[in-house]
Amino acid sequence: MTLASDTAKRGARRGFRGKIQQSSVMAAKPSNPQLARKSSKTLQATSQSNGMISLKGLLAAQKFTRGLKERTALKLASNRGTGARLRKPVTIIDDQVPDTSSKPKEKFSSTLVDKLMQEYLRSKLEKVSYDPTLCTKLTRDLSEEIKDMVKKSTPPRYKLVCVVTLGKKANEDAVVASRCLWDSHADNFTSYTYQNRTLFCIATVFAVYSE
Repeated sequence: MTLASDTAKRGARRGFRGKIQQSSVMAAKPSNPQLARKSSKTLQATSQSNGMISLKGLLAAQKFTRGLKERTALKLASNRGTGARLRKPVTIIDDQVPDTSSKPKEKFSSTLVDKLMQEYLRSKLEKVSYDPTLCTKLTRDLSEEIKDMVKKSTPPRYKLVCVVTLGKKANEDAVVASRCLWDSHADNFTSYTYQNRTLFCIATVFAVYSE
């Protein structure tokens, strides 16, 4: 009797505990369906906001990476010399002339000579069509005439060198370059390019001071 009664008591206790656990689980569930809907909407809104924040962060990271690549490319281009146009001009406040440099009383005016060449080339080549035989002689004549014209407005002790290039105007580009070893405080140059329908002309005058 004692063993049977103890077993019955234990079974009753277990059943009572099971009922208590089941009731606690049922109590944890919200009895109001509207409250359950609000909680689900809150969870959805939270997930959507987290998604928007992550998308904004991704876009910001892409923008930062693109800007960093552009700055790096500009820095490399400036180091290689191709980005010289992007550099700010340096203003020399006190430009001191070295003792070894020439000091002419009157310097060569490139602005005045540039205007003279513009007017001369326009009047000389406005109605001229490109012809290889004609342009060979025309190039020499233009060089001598420009040099004689510039001499009249050039200060004393300057030697002039005039270079004229004539070519056919087509679908191709031409680059004319020159190098000079001179005194930047006394020597100077000017260049002008004229074009019409059939030809182009590049005239360059170098003025070198001679003591």
